[in-house]
Amino acid sequence: MEKGDMVKIEYVGKTNGEVFDLNSEEKAEEENLETEKVEFNPLPVLLGENYVIEGLEESLLDMEVGEEKELEISAEKAYGERDSDKVQTFPEKAFKDQGVQVRPGEDIMVGHQRGRVVSKGSGRVRVDFNHPLSGKDLEYWVKIVEKVDDDKEIAQSILNNRLGHGELEFDEDAVTVVHKHEHDEHSHTLSEEFKERLSEEILEYTAFEDVEFDE
Repeated sequence: MEKGDMVKIEYVGKTNGEVFDLNSEEKAEEENLETEKVEFNPLPVLLGENYVIEGLEESLLDMEVGEEKELEISAEKAYGERDSDKVQTFPEKAFKDQGVQVRPGEDIMVGHQRGRVVSKGSGRVRVDFNHPLSGKDLEYWVKIVEKVDDDKEIAQSILNNRLGHGELEFDEDAVTVVHKHEHDEHSHTLSEEFKERLSEEILEYTAFEDVEFDE
């Protein structure tokens, strides 16, 4: 594969032999994990755009469609080493004033950052903003299921990865991003910086010549 290719992969991620993520039903059954209520779909990955961790992407670039590999990825090329500066202390009152319940072990949003509550006591809350897998070496099984060549599918996958929701409408050489959430109190207008970045990515990796936004 080459940078700029979009591929769909199946994978199993483990640390210390324990599965932390997977999207293969066959592998889930091998691990005796629940499969009945889970929807398994290959993951679209646009190579060269950091859709997956560095060590995994490097391996995908050396693989072909249908190939599978067992990988060992160091923390350095996964989620990095733990950073003590990312464990921060906040006054508990700041959360109470916003009506936020704080419980040790649970994830919480502070500003635009997601962290995990480490402890609560004496009017203080300690929050760890390190990635849960930081500092850990990982093991992966990965398989390239297919290479995506359809521009519409590539554009939609780019939108899904960067935004997580929204639809695309296609008109000859143009793409329109539909971002309307009339009944969603959490809806927000896309920033001009985000629109520019999304447009550049779609135009670079597809044959479309224009990206518009319907908000």
